[in-house]
Amino acid sequence: MKENFKDILHRHSIYQVITGSTAYGLANDHSDVDQKAIVILPPTYLLQLSKEWETESYHNPDIEYHSLKKAMNLLNAQNPTMLETLFVKEEFVKKQTKYGELLRNNRHLFLSQNCYYSFYGYAKDQLMRIKNGLNKVTEKDQNEHVRYTLQRMLSQMDEKYPSLKNGTVIIKDVFSQQSQKQEADLSVSFDAIPLTELHGCISELAGTLKSYNKTSQQNKKPTDKLHKHAMHLVRLLLMGIELLEKGTLTVDRGVDRDYLLSIRNGDVRWDDFFELTEELFQQLENAKEKTLLPNATDDRKINDLYFEIMSNFYNI
Repeated sequence: MKENFKDILHRHSIYQVITGSTAYGLANDHSDVDQKAIVILPPTYLLQLSKEWETESYHNPDIEYHSLKKAMNLLNAQNPTMLETLFVKEEFVKKQTKYGELLRNNRHLFLSQNCYYSFYGYAKDQLMRIKNGLNKVTEKDQNEHVRYTLQRMLSQMDEKYPSLKNGTVIIKDVFSQQSQKQEADLSVSFDAIPLTELHGCISELAGTLKSYNKTSQQNKKPTDKLHKHAMHLVRLLLMGIELLEKGTLTVDRGVDRDYLLSIRNGDVRWDDFFELTEELFQQLENAKEKTLLPNATDDRKINDLYFEIMSNFYNI
Protein backbone atom coordinates (compact mmCIF):
# COMPACT_ATOMS: atom_id res chain seq x y z
CA MET A 1 0.00 0.00 0.00
CA LYS A 2 1.40 3.37 -1.02
CA GLU A 3 2.36 5.56 1.93
CA ASN A 4 0.30 8.78 2.09
CA PHE A 5 2.05 12.14 2.19
CA LYS A 6 1.08 12.90 5.80
CA ASP A 7 2.81 9.72 6.95
CA ILE A 8 5.87 10.65 4.89
CA LEU A 9 6.01 14.09 6.50
CA HIS A 10 5.64 12.58 9.96
CA ARG A 11 8.33 9.98 9.35
CA HIS A 12 10.82 12.49 7.97
CA SER A 13 10.25 15.27 10.50
CA ILE A 14 13.41 16.27 12.34
CA TYR A 15 11.72 18.42 14.98
CA GLN A 16 8.14 18.38 16.25
CA VAL A 17 6.68 20.35 19.15
CA ILE A 18 3.39 21.17 20.86
CA THR A 19 2.57 24.84 20.44
CA GLY A 20 -0.37 27.18 21.09
CA SER A 21 -2.36 27.44 24.31
CA THR A 22 -0.98 24.16 25.69
CA ALA A 23 2.61 25.38 25.40
CA TYR A 24 1.59 28.79 26.79
CA GLY A 25 0.00 27.14 29.84
CA LEU A 26 -3.31 28.78 28.91
CA ALA A 27 -5.30 25.80 27.65
CA ASN A 28 -8.82 24.99 28.80
CA ASP A 29 -11.22 22.12 28.12
CA HIS A 30 -12.08 23.59 24.72
CA SER A 31 -8.51 24.19 23.54
CA ASP A 32 -7.05 22.19 20.66
CA VAL A 33 -3.57 20.71 20.97
CA ASP A 34 -1.62 22.40 18.16
CA GLN A 35 1.67 21.08 16.84
CA LYS A 36 4.34 22.21 14.41
CA ALA A 37 6.97 20.09 12.72
CA ILE A 38 10.02 20.69 10.54
CA VAL A 39 10.75 18.21 7.76
CA ILE A 40 13.59 17.19 5.47
CA LEU A 41 12.15 15.10 2.66
CA PRO A 42 14.15 12.25 1.06
CA PRO A 43 15.88 12.97 -2.27
CA THR A 44 13.10 11.36 -4.32
CA TYR A 45 10.78 14.19 -3.23
CA LEU A 46 13.38 16.94 -3.32
CA LEU A 47 14.91 16.31 -6.75
CA GLN A 48 11.84 16.84 -8.90
CA LEU A 49 10.84 19.38 -11.55
CA SER A 50 7.65 20.26 -9.67
CA LYS A 51 7.59 23.20 -7.28
CA GLU A 52 9.51 22.55 -4.11
CA TRP A 53 7.24 21.53 -1.21
CA GLU A 54 7.08 24.04 1.64
CA THR A 55 4.08 23.72 3.97
CA GLU A 56 1.18 21.39 4.73
CA SER A 57 -1.48 21.54 7.45
CA TYR A 58 -3.69 18.78 8.83
CA HIS A 59 -6.49 18.59 11.40
CA ASN A 60 -7.51 16.04 14.02
CA PRO A 61 -4.89 16.36 15.33
CA ASP A 62 -3.95 19.91 14.30
CA ILE A 63 -0.41 19.92 12.96
CA GLU A 64 1.50 22.14 10.55
CA TYR A 65 4.53 20.80 8.68
CA HIS A 66 7.23 23.05 7.18
CA SER A 67 10.24 22.18 5.07
CA LEU A 68 13.51 23.06 6.78
CA LYS A 69 14.15 25.87 4.28
CA LYS A 70 10.68 27.36 4.82
CA ALA A 71 11.02 27.07 8.60
CA MET A 72 14.42 28.72 8.68
CA ASN A 73 13.23 31.57 6.44
CA LEU A 74 10.29 32.14 8.79
CA LEU A 75 12.63 32.05 11.78
CA ASN A 76 15.00 34.49 10.11
CA ALA A 77 12.03 36.80 9.46
CA GLN A 78 11.39 36.73 13.24
CA ASN A 79 7.98 35.09 12.81
CA PRO A 80 6.67 34.87 16.41
CA THR A 81 4.87 31.54 16.09
CA MET A 82 7.95 29.92 14.54
CA LEU A 83 10.39 31.43 17.04
CA GLU A 84 8.27 29.93 19.82
CA THR A 85 8.88 26.42 18.49
CA LEU A 86 12.57 26.64 19.39
CA PHE A 87 11.87 27.91 22.91
CA VAL A 88 9.06 25.63 24.16
CA LYS A 89 9.74 23.59 27.28
CA GLU A 90 11.50 20.27 26.72
CA GLU A 91 8.34 18.45 27.80
CA PHE A 92 6.56 19.81 24.71
CA VAL A 93 9.20 18.55 22.28
CA LYS A 94 7.56 15.47 20.75
CA LYS A 95 10.37 14.53 18.39
CA GLN A 96 13.93 15.77 18.00
CA THR A 97 16.54 14.16 15.79
CA LYS A 98 20.16 15.26 15.90
CA TYR A 99 19.32 17.74 13.12
CA GLY A 100 16.42 19.17 15.10
CA GLU A 101 18.65 19.41 18.15
CA LEU A 102 21.24 21.31 16.11
CA LEU A 103 18.56 23.77 15.03
CA ARG A 104 17.25 24.24 18.59
CA ASN A 105 20.76 24.66 19.98
CA ASN A 106 21.38 27.50 17.50
CA ARG A 107 18.06 29.27 18.15
CA HIS A 108 19.71 32.53 19.17
CA LEU A 109 21.01 32.94 15.62
CA PHE A 110 17.46 33.91 14.66
CA LEU A 111 17.07 36.74 17.18
CA SER A 112 17.63 40.39 16.29
CA GLN A 113 16.12 43.82 16.78
CA ASN A 114 13.90 43.11 13.79
CA CYS A 115 11.74 41.02 16.10
CA TYR A 116 10.26 44.38 17.14
CA TYR A 117 8.64 44.77 13.73
CA SER A 118 7.17 41.28 13.63
CA PHE A 119 5.81 41.27 17.20
CA TYR A 120 4.53 44.83 16.85
CA GLY A 121 2.99 44.08 13.47
CA TYR A 122 1.24 40.88 14.53
CA ALA A 123 -0.06 42.57 17.68
CA LYS A 124 -1.27 45.64 15.80
CA ASP A 125 -3.09 43.47 13.26
CA GLN A 126 -4.79 41.63 16.12
CA LEU A 127 -5.74 44.87 17.84
CA MET A 128 -7.37 46.17 14.66
CA ARG A 129 -9.39 42.96 14.31
CA ILE A 130 -10.63 43.33 17.89
CA LYS A 131 -11.54 46.98 17.41
CA ASN A 132 -13.28 46.14 14.14
CA GLY A 133 -15.29 43.49 15.95
CA LEU A 134 -16.33 46.02 18.56
CA ASN A 135 -16.90 48.81 16.01
CA LYS A 136 -14.30 50.92 17.82
CA VAL A 137 -11.86 51.60 14.97
CA THR A 138 -11.12 55.32 14.58
CA GLU A 139 -9.71 57.15 11.58
CA LYS A 140 -6.50 57.65 13.57
CA ASP A 141 -6.29 53.89 14.23
CA GLN A 142 -6.61 53.13 10.52
CA ASN A 143 -4.05 55.73 9.46
CA GLU A 144 -1.50 54.56 12.04
CA HIS A 145 -2.07 50.93 11.08
CA VAL A 146 -1.59 51.62 7.38
CA ARG A 147 1.54 53.69 8.05
CA TYR A 148 3.10 50.93 10.12
CA THR A 149 2.13 48.21 7.64
CA LEU A 150 3.80 50.10 4.78
CA GLN A 151 6.88 50.93 6.86
CA ARG A 152 7.23 47.28 7.85
CA MET A 153 7.09 46.29 4.19
CA LEU A 154 9.81 48.79 3.33
CA SER A 155 12.07 47.47 6.08
CA GLN A 156 11.90 43.99 4.54
CA MET A 157 12.44 44.92 0.88
CA ASP A 158 16.23 45.41 0.84
CA GLU A 159 16.98 41.82 -0.18
CA LYS A 160 14.45 41.83 -3.02
CA TYR A 161 15.34 45.34 -4.22
CA PRO A 162 19.03 45.87 -3.29
CA SER A 163 19.18 49.39 -4.78
CA LEU A 164 16.84 50.64 -2.02
CA LYS A 165 19.93 50.76 0.19
CA ASN A 166 21.30 53.55 -2.02
CA GLY A 167 18.44 55.97 -1.38
CA THR A 168 15.32 56.53 0.68
CA VAL A 169 11.63 55.81 0.41
CA ILE A 170 9.75 57.41 3.30
CA ILE A 171 6.08 57.16 4.20
CA LYS A 172 5.48 60.88 4.69
CA ASP A 173 1.79 60.81 5.56
CA VAL A 174 -1.23 58.52 5.64
CA PHE A 175 -4.64 60.12 5.52
CA SER A 176 -8.30 59.32 4.87
CA GLN A 177 -9.98 60.48 1.70
CA GLN A 178 -13.61 61.56 1.51
CA SER A 179 -14.39 58.04 0.30
CA GLN A 180 -13.12 56.85 3.72
CA LYS A 181 -10.25 55.05 2.02
CA GLN A 182 -6.67 55.47 3.16
CA GLU A 183 -4.10 57.15 0.93
CA ALA A 184 -0.36 57.55 1.46
CA ASP A 185 2.14 60.24 0.45
CA LEU A 186 5.70 59.09 -0.18
CA SER A 187 9.02 60.86 -0.31
CA VAL A 188 11.39 59.13 -2.76
CA SER A 189 15.04 60.16 -3.12
CA PHE A 190 17.67 58.36 -5.23
CA ASP A 191 20.66 59.42 -7.30
CA ALA A 192 20.05 56.35 -9.44
CA ILE A 193 17.86 53.27 -9.16
CA PRO A 194 16.78 50.74 -11.81
CA LEU A 195 13.25 51.52 -12.93
CA THR A 196 12.24 47.88 -12.49
CA GLU A 197 13.25 47.94 -8.80
CA LEU A 198 11.51 51.24 -8.08
CA HIS A 199 8.40 50.11 -9.93
CA GLY A 200 8.37 46.80 -8.06
CA CYS A 201 8.72 48.50 -4.67
CA ILE A 202 6.01 51.10 -5.32
CA SER A 203 3.68 48.51 -6.88
CA GLU A 204 3.92 46.28 -3.81
CA LEU A 205 3.19 49.21 -1.49
CA ALA A 206 0.23 50.29 -3.65
CA GLY A 207 -1.08 46.73 -3.74
CA THR A 208 -0.99 46.47 0.04
CA LEU A 209 -2.80 49.79 0.38
CA LYS A 210 -5.48 48.66 -2.09
CA SER A 211 -5.90 45.37 -0.26
CA TYR A 212 -6.17 47.16 3.09
CA ASN A 213 -8.90 49.48 1.79
CA LYS A 214 -10.83 46.56 0.33
CA THR A 215 -10.66 44.64 3.61
CA SER A 216 -11.55 47.63 5.79
CA GLN A 217 -14.70 48.26 3.78
CA GLN A 218 -16.05 44.80 4.54
CA ASN A 219 -18.74 44.51 7.17
CA LYS A 220 -17.17 43.06 10.30
CA LYS A 221 -19.32 41.74 13.10
CA PRO A 222 -18.31 40.96 16.69
CA THR A 223 -17.45 37.34 17.37
CA ASP A 224 -17.52 35.28 20.54
CA LYS A 225 -13.74 34.84 20.27
CA LEU A 226 -12.75 38.47 20.83
CA HIS A 227 -11.72 37.89 24.44
CA LYS A 228 -9.51 34.98 23.38
CA HIS A 229 -7.90 37.19 20.72
CA ALA A 230 -7.40 39.89 23.36
CA MET A 231 -5.64 37.45 25.68
CA HIS A 232 -3.24 36.35 22.95
CA LEU A 233 -2.59 39.95 21.91
CA VAL A 234 -1.39 40.82 25.43
CA ARG A 235 0.63 37.60 25.57
CA LEU A 236 2.30 38.46 22.26
CA LEU A 237 3.29 41.93 23.45
CA LEU A 238 4.65 40.59 26.75
CA MET A 239 6.76 38.04 24.87
CA GLY A 240 8.04 40.67 22.44
CA ILE A 241 9.08 42.93 25.32
CA GLU A 242 10.85 40.04 27.05
CA LEU A 243 12.67 39.08 23.87
CA LEU A 244 14.01 42.60 23.36
CA GLU A 245 14.90 43.09 27.03
CA LYS A 246 16.37 39.66 27.83
CA GLY A 247 17.26 38.17 24.47
CA THR A 248 15.19 35.04 25.02
CA LEU A 249 11.59 33.79 24.95
CA THR A 250 9.61 32.25 27.77
CA VAL A 251 6.79 30.43 25.98
CA ASP A 252 5.05 29.18 29.14
CA ARG A 253 3.25 32.21 30.57
CA GLY A 254 2.83 30.94 34.11
CA VAL A 255 3.90 34.29 35.54
CA ASP A 256 1.10 36.08 33.64
CA ARG A 257 -1.40 33.22 33.57
CA ASP A 258 -4.04 34.49 35.99
CA TYR A 259 -4.30 37.92 34.38
CA LEU A 260 -4.27 36.52 30.84
CA LEU A 261 -7.06 34.10 31.71
CA SER A 262 -9.07 36.94 33.27
CA ILE A 263 -8.91 38.70 29.88
CA ARG A 264 -10.09 35.57 28.07
CA ASN A 265 -12.91 35.11 30.59
CA GLY A 266 -14.17 38.65 29.96
CA ASP A 267 -13.34 39.90 33.45
CA VAL A 268 -11.34 42.87 32.12
CA ARG A 269 -13.29 45.83 30.75
CA TRP A 270 -12.53 46.73 27.15
CA ASP A 271 -11.52 50.28 28.11
CA ASP A 272 -8.99 48.86 30.56
CA PHE A 273 -7.77 46.39 27.94
CA PHE A 274 -7.16 49.14 25.38
CA GLU A 275 -5.34 51.22 28.00
CA LEU A 276 -3.16 48.22 28.83
CA THR A 277 -2.28 47.53 25.19
CA GLU A 278 -1.32 51.16 24.67
CA GLU A 279 1.09 50.88 27.61
CA LEU A 280 2.51 47.59 26.32
CA PHE A 281 3.09 48.97 22.83
CA GLN A 282 5.05 51.81 24.45
CA GLN A 283 7.05 49.32 26.54
CA LEU A 284 7.84 47.41 23.35
CA GLU A 285 9.08 50.63 21.77
CA ASN A 286 11.22 51.41 24.85
CA ALA A 287 12.64 47.88 24.85
CA LYS A 288 13.70 48.27 21.23
CA GLU A 289 15.63 51.42 22.08
CA LYS A 290 17.57 49.65 24.86
CA THR A 291 17.93 46.12 23.51
CA LEU A 292 21.30 44.39 23.27
CA LEU A 293 20.13 42.20 20.39
CA PRO A 294 22.05 42.72 17.12
CA ASN A 295 20.54 45.04 14.51
CA ALA A 296 19.93 42.09 12.18
CA THR A 297 20.57 38.38 12.03
CA ASP A 298 23.77 37.09 10.46
CA ASP A 299 22.56 35.60 7.15
CA ARG A 300 25.92 33.95 6.55
CA LYS A 301 25.79 31.98 9.80
CA ILE A 302 22.18 30.96 9.17
CA ASN A 303 23.03 29.82 5.65
CA ASP A 304 26.01 27.89 7.04
CA LEU A 305 23.70 26.19 9.55
CA TYR A 306 21.26 25.24 6.79
CA PHE A 307 24.08 23.84 4.67
CA GLU A 308 25.50 21.90 7.63
CA ILE A 309 22.16 20.26 8.39
CA MET A 310 21.29 19.47 4.76
CA SER A 311 24.75 18.24 3.75
CA ASN A 312 24.96 15.93 6.77
CA PHE A 313 21.42 14.66 6.21
CA TYR A 314 22.13 13.80 2.56
CA ASN A 315 25.73 12.68 3.22
CA ILE A 316 27.09 15.24 0.78
